[in-house]
Amino acid sequence: MSDRIAVMYLGKIVELADRDSLYKAPMHPYTKALMSAVPLPDPRRKNARSERILLDGDVPSPISPPGGCRFHTRCWKATELCGTTEPPLRELTLGRRVACHHPENFEDRAAGIVWSHADTSS
Repeated sequence: MSDRIAVMYLGKIVELADRDSLYKAPMHPYTKALMSAVPLPDPRRKNARSERILLDGDVPSPISPPGGCRFHTRCWKATELCGTTEPPLRELTLGRRVACHHPENFEDRAAGIVWSHADTSS
């Protein structure tokens, strides 16, 4: 039904992508957790267990969200950087924007690599 999908967490877009790439390889950890919860409508797999991601940690208040990345209190990839610095919504690949310091299915660029000027557009 949709060509492009925006995934939001606590009122902020965390991922924006075309439908096919979002479903095949989510980049934001929250998107990955959401996709793991989608049931597969395949009767041949009704007894198969999927690798569902169960989120731990504190659910932040939407009225007073935490500093840094809003998802860092529940994210399995969170580092100190995530708790102090809000990640901007960056275009990591053509037409694909993600607000994450440590995106899934993409080289982790937060570990000492400086973003180029072209990466800073929102």
